[in-house]
Amino acid sequence: MQRSAPLSPLPHHPARGLRLLPQLLLGLALLAGGHAAQARTPAAAPAPQLAPADNPSCPAPAVKDPAVYQAESRKPHPDRGVLWQLRKGDTVAYLWGSIHVGQLPWIFPGPRTAQALRGAPAIALELDPVDPATLQALTQAMREDNDRQKLVMRQNPELQTRMGRMAFESCVDQSTWQTNAATLARLIALGMQDMARSGYHPAYGIDLNLAAMAHAVGKPVQAIETAQEQLLAMGLGGDGVPAQLATPDDIRKALDDIDSGKNRQVAQKLAEYWESGDLAALEQLMQTCQCLGDVGMQAALLDTRNQRMAERLPAMMAAQPQLFIAVGLLHMVGDNNLLQLLQKQGFTVRQLTGKGAEAAAAASSAVPASTPAKAQ
Repeated sequence: MQRSAPLSPLPHHPARGLRLLPQLLLGLALLAGGHAAQARTPAAAPAPQLAPADNPSCPAPAVKDPAVYQAESRKPHPDRGVLWQLRKGDTVAYLWGSIHVGQLPWIFPGPRTAQALRGAPAIALELDPVDPATLQALTQAMREDNDRQKLVMRQNPELQTRMGRMAFESCVDQSTWQTNAATLARLIALGMQDMARSGYHPAYGIDLNLAAMAHAVGKPVQAIETAQEQLLAMGLGGDGVPAQLATPDDIRKALDDIDSGKNRQVAQKLAEYWESGDLAALEQLMQTCQCLGDVGMQAALLDTRNQRMAERLPAMMAAQPQLFIAVGLLHMVGDNNLLQLLQKQGFTVRQLTGKGAEAAAAASSAVPASTPAKAQ
């Protein structure tokens, strides 16, 4: 049984690309999906004008040396995040709550997660973040504003000036800044750079690395959604609810949250709760941080997408026994979450990792650690 190659996704592609997430939505972007764009540019590279040594606002870049990844892959890693087993009759699958930024050790799964990955014939993600057609669609949506947003920015030139200053001061890569000229894309870039100052990089995102691993070992990657569906949910490519919120006040608030440190504080808590698999703390945080803004945003970014995924996943699981699924962890908390919707369809959900997993294991029969769980 292979134990290293399938589970060491980045030694050969340590800087596959930048993942840009809608930081306008604070921590929601970290966990609830929204692969806004992934440009084929060096990950987390500082702008040419400024070096980290010259400016403390510049985050350290993501590691690019393959030897560092190889050394990390040889270390033991605990199970991070929350993994569930899904079962309905003879259909068994595994569902992992992902996070779209992270730290280097996080890309190497722990023993229980690795076991499920090894037995999976395919990996299902919200999108395949390294698929060329998906990348093209997502990147194109970030190139320029729609007419309404262009008018907002023309009427408020101080916002453009402020964003440019913040980009320079935080060392956002200038080529990426010029290519991704849409207002939301630039807010995303500023938010991502702000999180990188705390050590969380898009290059270490869980789903990005799962896709890289799968492609490296020849496992199929199946997309649960289309790029167009995610873009519409975020208001990029249509007149969805989030797009309606791109007013001057909303842009100022997003910039204020970055300048004040609120963006980074919420992101750090979300990442901490993801790593420890603390669903209760995560749900409480989402109730208090106002990360979703309003009911319309909740519906567009979570509720509607949860329903869509719950409708599509059963057929995917039936066609691919032992399928490994990874979607943003926030899809598994709150009302009408993905787990609840699957349970309504008759799936038994058993938590395998994260806080509370021991109690879940005690309530059901133990699964041998040497082989993936089989349908009984």
